[in-house]
Amino acid sequence: MASEINFKIDQHCHDVKANVDLLLITSFIINIIKAFVTFLSSCYKVILVVAVIFVLLYVLYKSYWNPVLYRKELSDTGYNHLPKKDRSLHIISAQNKRKFGNKLPPPYPNGWFSLVESRDLAVGGVISVDALGLNLCVYRGEDGVARIVDAYCPHLGANLGVGGSVCGTCIECPFHQWRFGADGACVSIPGMESVPKGISIKTYHAMEVDGSVWVWYHVDGLPPQWTVPESEAAKSWGYRGRNEFLVNAHIQEIPENGADVAHLNAVHNISIFSDAGLKYPFLNRLIGHHIWGAEWQKGDEDHVAKIKISQKYLILKMDVFPLEITVNQIGPAHVRLSFMSSLGPMTVLQSVTPLGPLLQKVVHRVYSPGYNAPLGAAMVWLEAKQFERDVAIWNHKRYVSAPAYAKNDKTIRAFRSWFNQFYSDNSISLRDALQNPLDW
Repeated sequence: MASEINFKIDQHCHDVKANVDLLLITSFIINIIKAFVTFLSSCYKVILVVAVIFVLLYVLYKSYWNPVLYRKELSDTGYNHLPKKDRSLHIISAQNKRKFGNKLPPPYPNGWFSLVESRDLAVGGVISVDALGLNLCVYRGEDGVARIVDAYCPHLGANLGVGGSVCGTCIECPFHQWRFGADGACVSIPGMESVPKGISIKTYHAMEVDGSVWVWYHVDGLPPQWTVPESEAAKSWGYRGRNEFLVNAHIQEIPENGADVAHLNAVHNISIFSDAGLKYPFLNRLIGHHIWGAEWQKGDEDHVAKIKISQKYLILKMDVFPLEITVNQIGPAHVRLSFMSSLGPMTVLQSVTPLGPLLQKVVHRVYSPGYNAPLGAAMVWLEAKQFERDVAIWNHKRYVSAPAYAKNDKTIRAFRSWFNQFYSDNSISLRDALQNPLDW
């Protein structure tokens, strides 16, 4: 009996001690919170100034010294409607079930196509690129000139872009150290005093403009039908960054967007800062919305088309940020967009590269003067947000060869007629291209 009473007393003491410990810990935490709140209330001005300075320094750092990079993989855009559980499997299933349409144009039009960023190709650098149904090797000779050759050595087929090296203006095979000159001819074979005639590797016309190395592709082997001078913005303004998207669509769908004037106020009307206006339309008056006007027309040169775009950003009927945009579509895959705003000009340079028959890499490079560099850096993100809305549609739509045109679709009809010049009778068909795709 006495032992039972002692046990109960010990248990009671243990419970009291636990409660005291809990009270002490709770009191300690409350005192810390009070001290922290007191500190914030007495020093909030200093903390606010420090936070503002930190944000400003970060903005300046990204604007002038560390360009903004924004990249989206193929499965990152347009698949939010799928279940989160096993999403990757649902995405693959959706892609496999998708109908791309009938009578699609050839997947690889003739023209200039961006392959690598100039800043990524150092002197003596070698990069392997798979695009346009081709395996290519891009290298920069010791003379600073970028060159493009077929990836495979004619000897025993080694890939020059994987382990190859630069010697002067030559590219050297990693397998047996055969060297090929700027014209593609073999100029050196180890252990041989002279090289047999007729050994060469295929070369491609290259140009380096707008921050990228471009290859000329023509299915009939014709030389470049046009060249493009360097953009004044790329030469004299600062580089503010780039955004990059992978798009699961035919290449023609992307530039056709520019001629589809009606889609601007349908897809891009909601504020660039938030999609809340889609669910709650009344918010569009408060957080703002876009009003667009556009006109597409053929350019002075056959391979050029022009678009004039005006944009108003309305908050309570007040246009707080008007924009005037001039767009030059140069061939099938090269676009220059010149923006004029109340805060100064900016230029966005777009390239579209077919990594496969129905897989496009789209890159936007942004340039602006030094005085509005923060605006240029912000444009990398802002332009990406608008473009992402198009990607979400492209990743699921099918190509319609004979649309049911409305009255305001006449520019789409005109665009397709203009774009058709970039196809040849011998252009590889989509079916043939899919027999040996380079995309996954």
